Amino acid sequence: MRPRWVVAALFALALVAGCSAPATAPPATGGTGVAGRDCVPGAAPAPDDTVAFAHATNVTITGGDGYRVLTVRTPYPGGQPQSVVLVGCGRDTPALPPALAGAPVVHTPVGGIFAGSTTQLPMVTELGGLDRLTGVGGAALVTDPGVRARVESGAAVDFAPNSTIDAEAVVAADPAVVLSGGTDDPAFPALAAAGIPVVGWADYLETGPLGQAEWIKVVGALTGQDARAAEIYDGIAGRYTDLAARVRGLPPTRVVAGQPYQGTWNVAAADSTAGILFRDAGATWLGAGMPGTGTQPQSLERVLAEDGDAPVWLADGPFATTADVAAVDPRLSSLAAARPGGQLWTRDRATTATGGNALYERGALHQDEILADLVAILHPQVLPGHAFTYYRQVPAG
Repeated sequence: MRPRWVVAALFALALVAGCSAPATAPPATGGTGVAGRDCVPGAAPAPDDTVAFAHATNVTITGGDGYRVLTVRTPYPGGQPQSVVLVGCGRDTPALPPALAGAPVVHTPVGGIFAGSTTQLPMVTELGGLDRLTGVGGAALVTDPGVRARVESGAAVDFAPNSTIDAEAVVAADPAVVLSGGTDDPAFPALAAAGIPVVGWADYLETGPLGQAEWIKVVGALTGQDARAAEIYDGIAGRYTDLAARVRGLPPTRVVAGQPYQGTWNVAAADSTAGILFRDAGATWLGAGMPGTGTQPQSLERVLAEDGDAPVWLADGPFATTADVAAVDPRLSSLAAARPGGQLWTRDRATTATGGNALYERGALHQDEILADLVAILHPQVLPGHAFTYYRQVPAG
């Protein structure tokens, strides 16, 4: 850890530098710098080959010449590509081409990780890295008991309790790497000045559930668990595609997707992540015929006209009973899915009192489990006796 006066000076530098993307830091000159010190000595030699991504398109890990380059094409909406150089623990940093001049260098496998998003946590823990998790961004939203216990014991610090990074706390802790929360942050210049590498994490900008899940390979490259990461991902992808194949060809079930906010109903488009999940689960809805990878704003009137007779409503909630939908808008009570004989489902089965939702944690990796919940709702004969993980049927009221 650095002396307190250094921390204060670096934090002041951040205030002068202002807001920017995760800025680059000068590469370490050998295995004894910050990056070299915060890795796991004696580990198996870090691979330097290219990592194959089958579905993820927003990230690449290319290898050769004794190091790897981890590049995130869009680290946050509107952001420019960012690269981090991965070098094996104890190895000297090799000569880098001009294109990588100033790129942060991370010596792997890392000895400590600051995770800025709950979506990263299952990827760290399922690769056996719980003991390397030394920082969590927004601990109140964590659902994993093991991670929560680590924060409560002081083994991991909450470095972004209000969704904004506490630069002074991070610089004082001096982690080997920070995984961003998917946004630009005013703390990034201070971290760069301190030589703390930041990986711009943007799994949520992938198109498709399996693309999001494949980011476990990024954590695998950082922790020296490439083979295990690929094995976990292949299992998830295999279960997902097998289940989708079982549903394919069945008559689709019409659903109401989402709910209105402030007078607008943002409907998942056909090629959005939610849209792909709905389609693979055997659903049809207003957005199924809309091109795009995001949502399309619609009026409540149009949704009622197109999907008002749908027997299933996949809503956001929270609703204690079906009677509560009228509080959002009285017209929602006219939906067939909210009346006797219909089904209203929300994605809040696995939530915590402090606002955490396992859908945005474990579910980010285990997209096969989300698909299974949806299939069990829409085509229950395919998965009889299914135990739901994320979705909850709202009782009549």
